[in-house]
Amino acid sequence: MKKMKQIFGVIIAVLAFASFSYAQQIPANVNPASINIDQISDQQLMQFLGMANGSNMSEEEMVAKAKEKGLSDDQIQKLRARIQSMNGGSKASSDTSADYRRGVASKSPNNSVLMINGLPVFGSSLFAKENLIFEPNLQIPTPVNYQIGTGDQLNIDLFGYSDANFKLKVSPDGTIRIPNLGPVKVAGLNFETAQTKIKSQLSKIYPQIGSGQTSVQVSLGNIRSIRVTLIGEIKKPGTYTLPSLATIANALYVSGGPDTIGSYRNIQLVRNGKTISVFDLYDFLLKGDLSKNLRLEDDDIIRVNPYETRVTITGAIKRKAIYEAKKTESLQDMVTIAGGFGDNAYHEFIRLVRNGKNSKEAITVKAEQMGGFRLQSGDSCFIDSISMRFTNKLVITGAVAHPGVYSVQEFTSLKPLLQAAVLREDAYLQRAMIKRKNAEYIPKTVDVNLADILSGNTDISLQREDSIRIFSLLELRPKDSVTINGEVNKPGSYNFADSMQLQDLILMAGGFNDGASKAEIEVARRVKDSTDKEGETPQYAIVTTVSLNKILDKTAGLPVVYLHAYDIVSVRKDPSYKDQITVELQGEVLYPGKYTVQNNKETISALVKRAGGLRTTAYAEGGMLLRNTFSDTVEANLSEDRIINIRNQSRGADSLSNQLISSISRTKKIVSFNLEMALKEPNSVNDILLQMGDVLRIPKYPETVQSFGSVYVSKKVLYEKGLSFKKVIDESGGFLAQASRKRSYVMYPNGEVKSTKHFLFFRSYPKIKPGSEVYVPEKDKRNAFSLTELAAITGLVTGLLTTFVLLRTL
Repeated sequence: MKKMKQIFGVIIAVLAFASFSYAQQIPANVNPASINIDQISDQQLMQFLGMANGSNMSEEEMVAKAKEKGLSDDQIQKLRARIQSMNGGSKASSDTSADYRRGVASKSPNNSVLMINGLPVFGSSLFAKENLIFEPNLQIPTPVNYQIGTGDQLNIDLFGYSDANFKLKVSPDGTIRIPNLGPVKVAGLNFETAQTKIKSQLSKIYPQIGSGQTSVQVSLGNIRSIRVTLIGEIKKPGTYTLPSLATIANALYVSGGPDTIGSYRNIQLVRNGKTISVFDLYDFLLKGDLSKNLRLEDDDIIRVNPYETRVTITGAIKRKAIYEAKKTESLQDMVTIAGGFGDNAYHEFIRLVRNGKNSKEAITVKAEQMGGFRLQSGDSCFIDSISMRFTNKLVITGAVAHPGVYSVQEFTSLKPLLQAAVLREDAYLQRAMIKRKNAEYIPKTVDVNLADILSGNTDISLQREDSIRIFSLLELRPKDSVTINGEVNKPGSYNFADSMQLQDLILMAGGFNDGASKAEIEVARRVKDSTDKEGETPQYAIVTTVSLNKILDKTAGLPVVYLHAYDIVSVRKDPSYKDQITVELQGEVLYPGKYTVQNNKETISALVKRAGGLRTTAYAEGGMLLRNTFSDTVEANLSEDRIINIRNQSRGADSLSNQLISSISRTKKIVSFNLEMALKEPNSVNDILLQMGDVLRIPKYPETVQSFGSVYVSKKVLYEKGLSFKKVIDESGGFLAQASRKRSYVMYPNGEVKSTKHFLFFRSYPKIKPGSEVYVPEKDKRNAFSLTELAAITGLVTGLLTTFVLLRTL
């Protein structure tokens, strides 16, 4: 910007100097201060500008000369404004920074590879790649045959005797307006012709152009956009706005490419109603040839025709896909387009399936026929692979350094093959095995003594497809192991090794854990050949007890205990070691949470005392204790399961007690006790000793009683002193017809269950306490008689009695 101001200052100073020395326009006796700058024509200013560029005076000298001639600062500022308006706002600049050409942006389509019957259509992947969009290079030199149109910007640079720069946009009427020259029509001209015309017009105001003192350079700046229409078998047909340098491939990509039946090889460019080019996308994909990828012009039409011939090529080919074929292309040409045969392809023929008039046909095309064989649309070609069968294969496996496939021509007998494969040290030499097929291809086994072969006493001839197996001594040995269990960090079985000691096994097991007793370690060794005359084994194992109390003392002289295979080592727990016992206290105590039991005599009352005692809202009588159980028998779970099943049948699955039990692991069972009595009488029967995992839950004082099951309305009933079972049922609407009254029961908040007692026609219902849950189950339908069944039984009994009476009267 600073340099631009300096240039304008020089121009103003020179114009001022030139205006006072130009005798034809300004007489010598005229006062310079009275000169009207507006009366100086643009042509005169342009001529003065040329004279300024030819002057050798510095900027300071020019400004001083202008003021010496009497030109005022206001006149200099007015001249500056005149020059800016004359240049149309363009600035003569020596700035050499890059002026990047810009055009309309193209959007990439969101495409995927076109698949038909699990195979890609060759060429469709081109339109699914975001990094290959055929965007035209807008920074290339302007092609000489580029046709200028409305919206293009032309950059005109003058340098030499005169220095100026113009950026002019082609107007809708096809002209550019060069300052002080007027409009120049350039639309419709190719770039080379437009350059010549612009230079010719500039010569009228810059005489130095003709003499070569001033040079003119015309370049294409920001380019216009053009509208192109895509029709036919295209994914997104329509009219698109593209840069004027765009090509056919660019337009195809923006529109998504051909659709499921569109041709990749017959894409026509129509201009002014005539087809001027047929673009074959395969030329680019296979040869990199874009010679037919012509640059588009405004109102061009791209038509994608339907494909004529499509064939499928699979099997041992490099690119398995669906290909489009031209009428002139043969099967050999299509194999070449598909990348050629695969490495394991069978070249002698190609199997082909063709759609006939009424059914399919199978055709085999031999290698010499491929060049002249013409394909039809829908043909499916399959290239076979060569057979996996060897003509000269030998296989050796097992205890050799180089197992694998060998040639029977190179190794006709076993000894050279053994020398080449190199027997390992652990190879078993007394016997090897050769698997062989006889003339009828029936497998048979040939036994071999390797020691005799290696000593040269004998040798065995080999045949094609022989498989030699060399056994290893390690394979023939039993996989011996020893086992350690109990109080070690990693109990389990470990591989046995000769001279293995007890201490070695303990170290392999990660050492003792914190509760291990080192004084009583048992080693149990199995007994061999200890049978009596009747075949029975009187003794199963020899058990030895070992003490390793001083295992960490290197000077203690520990006993050396060698282990045998299959020994079982048991490390017992130290009887004096005790793990911490944790219990959980929930509900209405001052400090609920998990607690560690202090000793084996701590009880529930002591735990509640440690927790700060009960809150005022606590309901001690409803305290519930849940304890771990380790029994897997059905009987141990019967009571709880029965209660939950009855509740579910009675529609009481949402009850508070049921939710509590379901939220805790099924391994915990309810222990019936009375917390209120335990707190009143410590160390009594109800004051239970704590065990690992115990959960003591103390609820808030409940104000209601809940009814469930075969009542008209299951509801909560407000508890008041003296509330009876029948009152709860009455508040719930009474018993339903299918209710089993005698099986009704009450579950108290502490988990205690009381059933209804009955004698003859009298029933005694359980007492109701705050928080109780009353359950009325349905009658057992399996034991209830229907009216029809009852009538049938009555009729049968009546008939029997009548028969009995008749018999007595005879």
